[in-house]
Amino acid sequence: MHVYDQIEYSDVVLWFDEFQIHSLIAHMTAQGMKVAWKETSRYFSLSVTTDSQRHRLIFRRIGKKYRMRDRHYNILDPNFEKILYYFIEQARGHAVVKIYSGGQLMVQRIRYGEAEQIIKINGSLREIVFEKACSVSMEDVKMALQRRDAEERIPELVQEVDAELDCLSQALAEDDTTEAERAKARLAELRHEMLLLEV
Repeated sequence: MHVYDQIEYSDVVLWFDEFQIHSLIAHMTAQGMKVAWKETSRYFSLSVTTDSQRHRLIFRRIGKKYRMRDRHYNILDPNFEKILYYFIEQARGHAVVKIYSGGQLMVQRIRYGEAEQIIKINGSLREIVFEKACSVSMEDVKMALQRRDAEERIPELVQEVDAELDCLSQALAEDDTTEAERAKARLAELRHEMLLLEV
């Protein structure tokens, strides 16, 4: 039984391959959810019906990968929430999770599948419950560059940059300053990572 009043996922960024999408479908149907899907040359869309609500998950095809486009979910079904969280961890995705319970708000920021920061907000009081320490040394960076991970990460970065540029273009067209600033900040992070990998 879930212990929250409401849970909200926003800024969800997920990159899946075809196997992971079919694994996601299998996890959902195993929990009794009704899943219908449609695939085109550009998109893979899922319609997921739980006991309490319906969600649409839309993935944009980029090369051999699929990027989740819908980025905001208000979730009532605990099983759907657990599955979404599991795949964010497995796919090393990003998200901001807001948990409302008893007048209190917990905000969890997830990057690359790991909790980066957890903040508790109660009225005007704001407390950082957890913050991941940044302990990366120059030696760590050099070692990372020697791994095959770096070679695999570069094409992923290119895809992420393209996707964020799409988001920025759409935000500017819709005069969405909040989303535009988020996209700009994310592009700056990606550029920094690309510079490190190209050293």
